[in-house]
Amino acid sequence: MFVAASAHAQGGTVTFGGGATAGGRTAPPPAAPASPGVAPADGRPADDPAKEWEERDRKLDEGVVLGGGVGLLHTQHAQGGAPGQFRLAFTSEYFSAGFLCTTEFPCRDPRGGTGTLTKDSSDHIGGHLSLSIQVLKWLETYLSTSAVANSNDANRPALIQVLGDSVLGAKAHGQLGKIFHVGGAFDLLLVNGTGAVGLDGGGTSARFRGLATADLRGLEKKKIPLRFSVNATYVLDNTGEVVAATETARRAPVTRIERFGLNVNRVDHFDIGIGAELFAAKEKVRPFIEYVVQIPVNRQGYLCRTTNPSRDKCLANESVAPSSLTLGSRFFPWKGGFNVLAALDVGVTGVGTFIEEVRPTPPWMLYIGAGWAFDTRERPPVERVTTIDRPVASPVRRSRIKGFVHEDQKTEGVAGAIVTWDNRPDLTGMVTGLDGRFTTPELDAGPYSFTVKAEGYRPSTCTATLIGAAPPPPGPVGPAGPAAPPPAAGQSGPIDVLVDCPLVALPKVGNVVGKVLDVDAQSPVPNASIKLVDAAKKELSGTSSDQGAFRFELVSPGAAEVTVTADGYLTLTEKLDVAPRKDNPTQLLLKKRPKNPLVTVGKQEIVIKQQIQFALDSAAILPQSTGLLLEIADVLQQNPRIKRIEVQGHTDNTGSADHNKKLSEDRASSVVTWLVNHGVGAERLSPVGFGQTKPLVPNVTANNRAKNRRVQFIIKEQDSPSTPDAAPKKPAKKGKNPLTL
Repeated sequence: MFVAASAHAQGGTVTFGGGATAGGRTAPPPAAPASPGVAPADGRPADDPAKEWEERDRKLDEGVVLGGGVGLLHTQHAQGGAPGQFRLAFTSEYFSAGFLCTTEFPCRDPRGGTGTLTKDSSDHIGGHLSLSIQVLKWLETYLSTSAVANSNDANRPALIQVLGDSVLGAKAHGQLGKIFHVGGAFDLLLVNGTGAVGLDGGGTSARFRGLATADLRGLEKKKIPLRFSVNATYVLDNTGEVVAATETARRAPVTRIERFGLNVNRVDHFDIGIGAELFAAKEKVRPFIEYVVQIPVNRQGYLCRTTNPSRDKCLANESVAPSSLTLGSRFFPWKGGFNVLAALDVGVTGVGTFIEEVRPTPPWMLYIGAGWAFDTRERPPVERVTTIDRPVASPVRRSRIKGFVHEDQKTEGVAGAIVTWDNRPDLTGMVTGLDGRFTTPELDAGPYSFTVKAEGYRPSTCTATLIGAAPPPPGPVGPAGPAAPPPAAGQSGPIDVLVDCPLVALPKVGNVVGKVLDVDAQSPVPNASIKLVDAAKKELSGTSSDQGAFRFELVSPGAAEVTVTADGYLTLTEKLDVAPRKDNPTQLLLKKRPKNPLVTVGKQEIVIKQQIQFALDSAAILPQSTGLLLEIADVLQQNPRIKRIEVQGHTDNTGSADHNKKLSEDRASSVVTWLVNHGVGAERLSPVGFGQTKPLVPNVTANNRAKNRRVQFIIKEQDSPSTPDAAPKKPAKKGKNPLTL
């Protein structure tokens, strides 16, 4: 007994379009009656829930093809259902006739010997179970499985069963106009092996389909209850692989009867299907007709056997394209997507002429089936409204407060201000819009008070009093605009009362808070003198607390310079950027004055006992030279009599002279930049690079070259130590010492 799975070439298809049918369903109270049988265009926005559900109900009344997907029996439509709709269908098929053994194509007698049979009796019965799911408006997915049994007394075994052949597919569809729909589909055909349970991987096939549908119910002027669909399908058919092992064991091809029973094709085929459907009796009766032709394509390069006991002809010598005509109808007797199917396939070509590469076409096949559609979306409840005429008293006019928040003496609104109720905690606060305005909900008569807060402004309060009957005369609210005019006779709606809420801006200054710490011990440095010069050149000064903390308030925003001096420590100058209306934290790290200074002041030069270290062939100062540079900066700040210093850069003779000249200039400039950033006046420093032109010693050894790579500080202008400095400039006016620690 053979057990094989088959995927019928004319079965499942894939679709791309939302079809619509009218099934006489009653939706929630519609805004306007819809003509029966008129399908609204896919993608039409639902004006209200009634129209949306009217369209979903129409799409629920659709059937599916044998392999799944909205369509007729073999031909899919380029349409689908509504998202969230499921379709379950079961279709049985039946055939009984003798057509596989004839005088021209006799069958070998299964009882043995050399005799042949020219008559046979074949019985066929099967069933298809399919599930279709509309995932998106344009995407439908589906799966199906089938089981068929064939009995023929002219074959051994007489009973051939095909169990569990399955189809997995997806269809995408869309609408081009009022009546035209297009789509595409892909099916994966999973085939069971022979004589075993489970899939035969070699027999797995695929189907690629293009779809087009013309639904004349979409015509605007005159609706025509007809729908036409065309399918163009290419099938990669590998079902011949399921009998390969059997044929190898027999050393002979399987019989024609077995090919028919197992649904085996040895070559691919290109299928063209045309279908037409008529909608009658308010679309509850839908007769249809289909014609499907199967054009063999020998992609596999199959060669017919020279000795075939079945005497089948070969595609190379006989051009045959099997085809069938289908007459059928679907019936939708009740609401809810239930339908009944009855159809008859009539073989047109390929019935009496048998080709070794192609499955025989039966003279007829009867189909009986039923389907159910489900909508997973819940229908909104129908609300019934009863109108009772009663005398209505004149409504009490209520009021709204429309406020305008702005900076005092300015007309621009303050966006994002928080408005809270002072005397109505039960009401939710508000936020002003980009124009600085806010509107309350409708309120009863009475006094109302608000607190308004906004970043950069002092909190403010504004009030309003509502009187129920008519709005009070508008006050001079200025930027808030004109008050609402008094209501005319018979006018309804709330009364708008305008309120002006000015805010006073906070000063646009910031605070500097920080600590003075010993850089090595990380301990606080108390009683350190701190001087801050802000971006407005205002000078603030103070002393650090026992914990090394300090705080300056009312500092102008922008670049500021902080200088710190403390007994036993080198002077430190740091730059920082002050942001307005916030605390700006900083840490000032002081280095203790060394017992053995590395920097001394000579007559014509500031002498350094170590050299400033740079990265190799670069002007980048290495971190290990920070302490030395702090000493140099401290010496320059402690000796203001030194008016001008030439910072000289020198190199050894490694590399070209031009390169060394440029490198020495860059290094001298880097040192000047560092000192200026740490409190030394830029007017006192001038960088000069000499390259390799002024060596201290000959560049003959590594030690000598190291000595020649140096930075020197040559004093170009200074006052005599015994001569007092010129009268100092009058210092800038100091602000009040704002230290609070």
